[in-house]
Amino acid sequence: MNKKLALIIGLQALLIVTLFWVLIFYGKDEYEAYQTNQNEEIESLNRVTEKDGANVVNLSPAVQKNSGITTAKISATSFKGEHKSLGNVVAIDSLIEAKARYLSLSSDISIARISNEQNLKQYQRLKTLNADDKNVSDRAVQEALVIADADKAKVSTSEMQLKNLQAAMKLQWGEELAKLVFNDKLPPHLQNLLTRKNVLVQISLPLSVATPKVGSSIGITPLNETSSMIKAIYVSPATQSDTNGYGKTFYYSAPAEQLRIGMRVNVETQSTGEASNGVIIPSNAVVWYAGKPWAYFKQGKDQFVRKPISADTEVDAGWFNQGLSADSEVVVSGAQLLLSEEFKYQIKNENED
Repeated sequence: MNKKLALIIGLQALLIVTLFWVLIFYGKDEYEAYQTNQNEEIESLNRVTEKDGANVVNLSPAVQKNSGITTAKISATSFKGEHKSLGNVVAIDSLIEAKARYLSLSSDISIARISNEQNLKQYQRLKTLNADDKNVSDRAVQEALVIADADKAKVSTSEMQLKNLQAAMKLQWGEELAKLVFNDKLPPHLQNLLTRKNVLVQISLPLSVATPKVGSSIGITPLNETSSMIKAIYVSPATQSDTNGYGKTFYYSAPAEQLRIGMRVNVETQSTGEASNGVIIPSNAVVWYAGKPWAYFKQGKDQFVRKPISADTEVDAGWFNQGLSADSEVVVSGAQLLLSEEFKYQIKNENED
């Protein structure tokens, strides 16, 4: 029984080995054909070539359409640089208080002058009567003179206080803002400061920026807010530096609706220099690789080349660049797909090396 079982097992083992070698023999050609097809397919999918030291991605118009790759022409433009900085809304309580003090002193001076005139007339009348056979006593004449002199001294004291107030306000706020205290006729952007319709904003600008012109304006927005730009009108140079000691400071008047005392604001102002010529790369055309910005430019009908761009100057539509040809076609949709295709090619080359 054991010999018979051993014979059966041996026959089965021989049959399995025979079938295995038969499969290998007949499947060898099919496997080699499959490998050849795979290699040919991989080679056919290699759409990247090298030209003048740069990688060129080759895609037929049909593949471009199916992949959603679209381009747009970039045109020549000019750009005048902007300065971006910060500012803060400052309180003008001391100006308001000085205005009240000025009105009070002015009233005191007017009253004292009127009183002085009346008392001087009284003194002259008593003096005449005293000279006419002593119709009034010398004492009465002396008292009238003392009263008249007291009014005159009061006028002098109040005028001195007024001059000191003027000097203090000019020293603290400058010549232009001091007008808020001492002038009755003011331009609207200054008058609105007194009525709280406007707020005073102290703005810091780089040292290279020239002093703004009278009547000029800039755009400001509350810090960390996305509200529309607020127009601020130039008032005068500021007498104090920014709390951070940055640049030159200037005062501007801006509507108070969205601004509050102590609020920080972003500032944008146009450069006074000449405009630069260049092109604008749309923001949706930019891809980031190795920590740098790039864009793909179309050459011919089916070739795309990646070129470095500058992200130093951001504008509303993208980035302003110089040194790139106008009327070039830049990829605005599908740039990331092109980068992936190029990246696969680089990995393949590294593996082959």
